[in-house]
Amino acid sequence: MLPREQYLPAPAEDTALWFSVSYIAQELTREEIHRTSGESDAYQNYQRRVSRDNGRTWDDLLLLPDVTCQLPDGGIVNYPGGHHTDSFLGNSYEKKMRRIWPGMEIYTFNWGGHAHPFNDHVFVIENGEKEILLRYEEGPDFNLENPFDPEFCKTNCAYFGVGMAFAADGTAYFPLVCHTSKDETAHTTGGIVLMRRNPASGEWLPSNQQYLPPELTSRGLLEPDVAVLENGTILVVARGNDTPSTPGRKWFALSTNGGETLSQVNELRYDDGSRFYSPSSIHSFQRSEKNGKLYWLANITEDPPQGNGPRYPLYIAEIDETKVAVKKDSLVEVDRRRDEDPDVVQLSNFSVLENRETKDIEIYITRLGENPNHFWQTPVYRYLFIPP
Repeated sequence: MLPREQYLPAPAEDTALWFSVSYIAQELTREEIHRTSGESDAYQNYQRRVSRDNGRTWDDLLLLPDVTCQLPDGGIVNYPGGHHTDSFLGNSYEKKMRRIWPGMEIYTFNWGGHAHPFNDHVFVIENGEKEILLRYEEGPDFNLENPFDPEFCKTNCAYFGVGMAFAADGTAYFPLVCHTSKDETAHTTGGIVLMRRNPASGEWLPSNQQYLPPELTSRGLLEPDVAVLENGTILVVARGNDTPSTPGRKWFALSTNGGETLSQVNELRYDDGSRFYSPSSIHSFQRSEKNGKLYWLANITEDPPQGNGPRYPLYIAEIDETKVAVKKDSLVEVDRRRDEDPDVVQLSNFSVLENRETKDIEIYITRLGENPNHFWQTPVYRYLFIPP
């Protein structure tokens, strides 16, 4: 296992601290977003702090205004998604997702059938300027004067991907979860679409959409991440969900024409062709500037998972960019369920950053469920992976 240290304490009894970190410029300026929760997906107290010396010292935490908004006609949450910087052209991108509950309170969920009564839309803010709605179909833009416009709410519904990737010509790639249905409650039919930004025109364009049938993943494809491989191929990996006939897997699609089209979706495997199990949990790419290798962080289990769990152990591994597979002999265990941990502990709530000075990979995890008496009372831990 990688060495770990407690980075931030739990904020209160039965309250989890959730955390993300990213660079917000080409220099050493870091931004952290903190939020808390005591129940699933209901986040409060969004705060932000900035370090201008690569995390050595930090400004005070400041409350992020207008993240949650309850209006007479419904609720809105504007989820901050962190920053990405294009090292080729120097452009910066901030991700944002707007979740809208027409006529309802925020954080109203239907966990039984996942037919949630909200709709999601994804935006990017380029170089700190106006936000841009990412469209994969025809539909109106967001209107602040009419935020619950039914036509807006039923078109271009999308959940944002984990990260962004950049080609050498400055093309930005950002995968989204899209939907087959105009029904804003259709959250069991998620597919993937790859958005790309033309560096000459600045226009964001969609690829085709790809889906898997429900016998392969019961909740569609979720939380995609993207990487540009050494030969220029675009790789998109998404999480799936187990079914009575298919154990939990991770799934991937490729684009060999600069993101214009995505291939059919296939199961991600080891480089020797063998299969592995993975629960319905987040994952992340990180290309090392130290050695050029593409790393992948994900939960890989010995036995078939059931739904979202178990979400341990967590591994970091190299991607074989020729075979488009996980190098089996490269697996490094980041963390696992320890003897003192309950069975419900989760090692999936992480944020990853390559340190721009040391080129080490920093991994921050909220180890939800580690306290046997207070499931939600959770701090943030930091792990360090030093690429060879």
